[in-house]
Amino acid sequence: MMHMRGGFMARGFMALCGVAVLHCVLPFAAARAQPAAGGWVPRGCGAAPVAPKVDSADVSRFNASVDRVNAYEKAARTYATCVSAASAKEQAAISADASARMHRVHDSATQVQKQVSEQFTRLSAEMKKGHDRLAAR
Repeated sequence: MMHMRGGFMARGFMALCGVAVLHCVLPFAAARAQPAAGGWVPRGCGAAPVAPKVDSADVSRFNASVDRVNAYEKAARTYATCVSAASAKEQAAISADASARMHRVHDSATQVQKQVSEQFTRLSAEMKKGHDRLAAR
């Protein structure tokens, strides 16, 4: 009977479950972190961890693979958390800047509409005054 350190059933199963979860989470984090043409790169997160290869040639190599997968899982979660936080921070800054710009545009447009309305009011009053003066002749 083979003996695997930590018992594969407990340790290996948890590692494989963690890897399965990472397959769902990391593609999104990696997609954001990869500098596609004009893409975004998170600041302060370092390089994305590289997934290890699993070597099941023998028990010793497999146990070493479990250790590498566990280390990768920890590093990948840390990296994904960093990417998420960096993304949220940058998106909030972009949103605040866009909001301020929209307010400036709105305020300027409101001012123009107010000026046009005031001009129409003034012109209407002048036209009425002119009409009344000419009608009185």
